[in-house]
Amino acid sequence: MAGPYRCVNMVVSMMVDEQEYTIGVVEGLDIDLSYVGGTEPVYGTRTPKHSAGSKKATFSLTRWYCADEGQEDLLYRLFNEELEFTLSGYLLDPHTEEEVEKTKITITGCRLYRWRPRTGGADDIIGEEASGSGTGWESEIESTSP
Repeated sequence: MAGPYRCVNMVVSMMVDEQEYTIGVVEGLDIDLSYVGGTEPVYGTRTPKHSAGSKKATFSLTRWYCADEGQEDLLYRLFNEELEFTLSGYLLDPHTEEEVEKTKITITGCRLYRWRPRTGGADDIIGEEASGSGTGWESEIESTSP
């Protein structure tokens, strides 16, 4: 995998009620994968033990407002109707337009908890931003050993 990659080299899709939507005008996607947990004290020792609990995924997605034909209100509808969905994304090789191996992340059990319009200067394209959480994830990202 060689970089750097731009947002135009990123494919983001959502699966809502068994219908897949590819979001074509993504300005940004921030993902935070974590475990709920931390260190916990153990009786009889001064050294705590790690306790990694359940998975937690949060994300924020920004795109042009009302731009994708047939899904102009997708993010607002997901937010307003409190629908659950699956969010996935991967990188495209800018030279071959094929998926870059080992870059796909899929967040399951997603819900949006915040939606807002994004505006800027008079000549800027109006965008929308939605953020939420997921209950789990699957990742094909290849890690390198230290």
